Amino acid sequence: MKTPQQRCKARTKSGALCPNHPSASGFCYAHDPARGRERARARRKGGSHSRIPHNGNADALPKQVRTLQDVLAVLDYTLAETLPMENSIQRARLLVALSHAFIEAIKEGELEARVEAIEHALKLRGENEK
Repeated sequence: MKTPQQRCKARTKSGALCPNHPSASGFCYAHDPARGRERARARRKGGSHSRIPHNGNADALPKQVRTLQDVLAVLDYTLAETLPMENSIQRARLLVALSHAFIEAIKEGELEARVEAIEHALKLRGENEK
C-alpha cells in the first residue's frame, strides 16, 4: 500500500484519495491545478490524432442519385471510407450491409441489361416480320 506521501493530495469523486503518484506539487498530472492548460492541449492533440482521414473521393459522388451508376459511386465511396476504420462490430455490420447493397445493385444492372437485350430482339423481330 502506498503511503500518503506517495499518493496525490486530490480526492476522487467517491471521496477516496487519488492513488496516482504525486509530482513535486503534491498532485498527480491529472489533478495538478498548475498543469490544467497542458492537459487541455494534450486532450486536443490526442483528439486530433485519433481522427481517421477521409479515403474516399468526395468529388466522385453524384449530386443526385438517379441511376445505377450513381448508386455504385455512392457505394464505392462508402466502402473506401469504411475500410480504414478501426475493426469493430459496427464496421463489420456496415461491411456486410455494403456487400449486400453491391450484390443487389449488380443484380439490378444485369437484369436491366437482359431486359434491354430482350426488347431489342423483339424490336428486330417485329421489323423482320413486316
